[in-house]
Amino acid sequence: MTNQKELKSIFESWDERDISILAILCDLDEDTTSVTAITEQIRWLYNSRARHSIKRNFKRVVRQHASEDMPCPSYEVLLAGAAKKLGIHKHCTSTDDYERYIPQAVIVAALARMNPPQRDRFFTEKFNATPMWEAAGVKSREIGGLRTAASVLALANASGYAVYAGATTALGFATHAVGITLPYAAYTGLSATIAQLIGPPGWLALATYGFFKVTGTDWNKLMPVLLTIIATKSRHEILARHQV
Repeated sequence: MTNQKELKSIFESWDERDISILAILCDLDEDTTSVTAITEQIRWLYNSRARHSIKRNFKRVVRQHASEDMPCPSYEVLLAGAAKKLGIHKHCTSTDDYERYIPQAVIVAALARMNPPQRDRFFTEKFNATPMWEAAGVKSREIGGLRTAASVLALANASGYAVYAGATTALGFATHAVGITLPYAAYTGLSATIAQLIGPPGWLALATYGFFKVTGTDWNKLMPVLLTIIATKSRHEILARHQV
């Protein structure tokens, strides 16, 4: 990926709710935070290895003076880092690949860590998927209404909305895995339904901690942030297409 997109440029078109979601995931005050504060927090989380190294050497860490040693990652750098963490980076050659494969890898990892009854509910229990599609301005009887999680993902893929549905579903798993409970209004539909469907927050935490375990970048916190960026970016792109 040769083009590098600054995170601030992605967030510029987001509304207040979108920014509030990122603020919560970044452990910031959702009522007073700003795009600048969010990008600074992402920079801090992404450079956790460098931060800990500096601390081990007993050097004082001051955020405003650490930009050269700990630069804010671009969107593409975040994608590449997450793909490497998930072990899928060798299969990604474009931004589209990263945006499709990263959520899929998170979903597969979550399914592998579910017990049989939980996994069965994912494939068989029905819920109303309409709120998810309405949030993106998609009005289609073919993909709306009552669906299972697995069928929603399959229909989204066939309809050209695979990134949006996959990232939103993966977000539900990732926030549950680290015990994060977002306000209901923060979800676009599917992630909240999947989270409520499968179990209470934190039930995946022990199994998934080893998967997102901090060995450099703080992926425990950054993976939900990145999935939110992918899902929200995709939702805005769908909305823009419908306005044309």
